[in-house]
Amino acid sequence: MKKKRLQIFALVSMAAVLTYGSMAWALDPPVVPQGTVECTGWHALCSLATDCKVVSDQQADCNCWRVNEQYIVVTADIKDEVVKAETLAACTSATPCNVDEAPVCLAIKNGTFTVEGIQYDWVSTYSYRGWCQKWKPVPCDAAPWADCMTSPCTENQDPIANPNRPLICQCSVNTTSFVGTNGGCKTKKRTIMSTINQALWDFENRKFTLPMPGYEYVQGACEHIHSDPVD
Repeated sequence: MKKKRLQIFALVSMAAVLTYGSMAWALDPPVVPQGTVECTGWHALCSLATDCKVVSDQQADCNCWRVNEQYIVVTADIKDEVVKAETLAACTSATPCNVDEAPVCLAIKNGTFTVEGIQYDWVSTYSYRGWCQKWKPVPCDAAPWADCMTSPCTENQDPIANPNRPLICQCSVNTTSFVGTNGGCKTKKRTIMSTINQALWDFENRKFTLPMPGYEYVQGACEHIHSDPVD
């Protein structure tokens, strides 16, 4: 009888521990890195380029714009490994980084962003320039596309280069399904577009699946003026 009581007590105690653990997790969820961080200042913008030249199976060179405005960095895709580790450690759900507080913002601003031992003055990130004119997303099947997030960039020295796009960014080539920009999936022969993985855009609800600061303002700015329904 005594042994049976001890067994019952043990089961009740274990249930209590499990219940407490579940409650503790619910009250105090695990700490995770921020998916995106905001910065301000000069950066390269490649997100709407549709004429990136494929250099190899892993690299495409994109002619990109040079802009000075608020921008967004996807923390998981930071190509400077040291800065990536610092940003993931500093910017979390428990200690979120505000605008310009992330280590990656400082590295890009100061020209200390390093890829394979080389420091770059220009880094490709994401901002909303050209959104209203060019962002007409369509789902595209798996094919090569350029992923330019935090890709290193240099000044284009070609004298006949397009002065409106003075930077060349060394973007990564992916072959997953992607989001076609400007309403299409095709580009000119031997070129690919700079875009995002299809998983990052919710076509049904017309929004990013990552937290993208500022998107709610851009979305409204692109719409025709009208009165919203009361209901």
